[in-house]
Amino acid sequence: MFGIAKDLHTSGMLYGLAVGQQSAIRIRAADHASARELTRQVQHFTSSKNSVIVLGPKTSTPPDYRSPEGRALISAVKPPECLIVALPSASKKTRWSDLDLTAFKQTIETDGVLSIATFQGLSKDEELLMLTCFDAVFTVSQCEPDEDFASAYMAAPMVGSLLAATGHKPQIENIRMTGGHIERQCQPCVSSDKLTREMYRMREEGRSMAEISDKLGFDKSTISRRLSALPYHLRRHCM
Repeated sequence: MFGIAKDLHTSGMLYGLAVGQQSAIRIRAADHASARELTRQVQHFTSSKNSVIVLGPKTSTPPDYRSPEGRALISAVKPPECLIVALPSASKKTRWSDLDLTAFKQTIETDGVLSIATFQGLSKDEELLMLTCFDAVFTVSQCEPDEDFASAYMAAPMVGSLLAATGHKPQIENIRMTGGHIERQCQPCVSSDKLTREMYRMREEGRSMAEISDKLGFDKSTISRRLSALPYHLRRHCM
């Protein structure tokens, strides 16, 4: 959530997709604890108290945005504000229906407003519903971080989406804490696996299979097998 808000505010990017710089962002946090931490962290990239505002739930427990009562708790925003809604982890007993998701979308959408929702713990069926309901859908998952970083996440267009079909590259967000605040490194990413990313990078630099083998200590067949497992639009440039 922090990374989404920072990139929108400073560069107008969302996981490598240009959506326009957002001067005013309203974040509806999933719970009170994350709202407090987000409020502390956003101070590191904005000097104005009104440019990025973090709002906690209006209830003592995380709201259920599937219900009309839960959706009523989402305050509407007007241009040029941007709205980000973080939904609590989904219940395994009660899933999103097509009607619930459409009603939620109508609640957060306003003409001229960039609206973003982050979901957690969705089933495969619910993920498919996302493709029919929203204009752009990304899946975000943990991956192996690059050197000197504590953790990392990979954001990729959901399979079957227009972004995936047109070759939009996944992005990796490497994360570490420096001086009490979050430091991030974001760049295009070809794999959640660190070693495969390094092999791809070296091939992009024009290194031969033999050179990569000598450098990394793997035989050429292993390197070829890893690179062959990449999506076609990536592996065609490095095989």
